[in-house]
Amino acid sequence: MLNRRQFLLGASGAVALASVPLVFNGQSQQWLVSAFSKGQKGNGQRHFAGAFNQNGQLINAVELPARGHGSAAHPTKPGHAIMFARRPGTFLLEVDFINGAITQHVTASQGSHFFGHGIFSKDGKQLFSIENNFEQGRGEVVVRDSNNYQIIDRYDCGGVGPHECRLMPDGNTLVIANGGIKTHPNWPRKKLNLDTMSPALTYLDLSSGQVIDEFKLDNHQLSIRHLDVSAQGKVVAGLQYQGPKSDNVPLAISHHGQAQLSFLKADDVVWRSLNQYTASVCIDNVQQQVAISSPRGDLITLWDLNGDQFIRTIKMRDVAGLSLANQQVIATNGKGQVLNVRDSQRQFTHFNDIRWDNHLTTIQS
Repeated sequence: MLNRRQFLLGASGAVALASVPLVFNGQSQQWLVSAFSKGQKGNGQRHFAGAFNQNGQLINAVELPARGHGSAAHPTKPGHAIMFARRPGTFLLEVDFINGAITQHVTASQGSHFFGHGIFSKDGKQLFSIENNFEQGRGEVVVRDSNNYQIIDRYDCGGVGPHECRLMPDGNTLVIANGGIKTHPNWPRKKLNLDTMSPALTYLDLSSGQVIDEFKLDNHQLSIRHLDVSAQGKVVAGLQYQGPKSDNVPLAISHHGQAQLSFLKADDVVWRSLNQYTASVCIDNVQQQVAISSPRGDLITLWDLNGDQFIRTIKMRDVAGLSLANQQVIATNGKGQVLNVRDSQRQFTHFNDIRWDNHLTTIQS
């Protein structure tokens, strides 16, 4: 494992300290966790998971066996998070960022791989990992004991290609973005069913393991990928379009108990600027706003949470990661930059020789 000093003095010779402190309001000690890569793309590239603080300092980093994707904050272990492998990876790691150590390493069952996302139960006793049972051709929520991450149960997601999930405010319902895309590790990044894909927003009862509600869009090539849930239980999800490149389609939806999904409201210019792709979704309950990142559009879009109305865009190259820390929306990108979205001066923090991966998670230190 790498501690902070070893990492900073690593083989690449690059210093990973931020050049400008982040701008936070608030006193609580929170760290931000993300997968990232260093070095030249290809054989010289190395993959890590790291945590940094509100002063823009890297706390610790651990090297990963391959590229990571999303992470989950451990609710009962300060400074700990789960790092999930990027599809079709098979590792799940519990990381202690206080000491810079991997404390548990779990491999997916034969015939399964991770989809890069998962979340803990409210009491922290269970981890729900989103997985692809590719031998049976179905997506699963795999229930794991958080002491050793051994499997307790498996629930059918009710769809193909599940991706991000979140707990609803009741603590007993999981909302799942079923992307609808069939994949297989024999063709690691190939999408096998674009003509017949069927994405859905699914609600799963954790007591019974049964799907209790499912909502689909008329356009079956709008893949539902990432989402967040407000304190009041409103779900906002970002989409990725798998249809013709010339199409201009809306790329975000909301749902709050109604009979069907609703598209967020923006003109065609806004949707076209996102280049058919969104990454992370982050709800700010205090400001009553939603932030959605688009790395292909080099943009963060801000939306009114209550009215689903577009507010404005913020330019940030290759932006993907979003998380709420100390009541501030923080963004990361593939250029090693970090931005407090509410900072009117747009003062970027820069980590040298780091390419932040797609997602960002806030943990208690």
